[in-house]
Amino acid sequence: MLLVDSLVFCTILLLGLGFAVLVWNMLWYGNHQWELSKSRLLRCPKCEHVFLLERQQTNRQCPQCGARAANFRMPYTGVRETVRQRARNLKQ
Repeated sequence: MLLVDSLVFCTILLLGLGFAVLVWNMLWYGNHQWELSKSRLLRCPKCEHVFLLERQQTNRQCPQCGARAANFRMPYTGVRETVRQRARNLKQ
């Protein structure tokens, strides 16, 4: 009887520990924003290649064509229509 009780206790303890690690992992990674730094992204004006400047690197040349790269800017899509403007356009 003691062996069965200890096995049940160890199983419940391991399941509880696994659940606690899972919850901690979700909370830890949920509180961090893992995004690529846009300040280190460069875009070559010649070949349109977008690349990341490595840590401690100051050479801003494109790895594909060798031209001097400029800072990356998100492309403008032109879609800035709000819901209210969309509703007005649908009425017309």
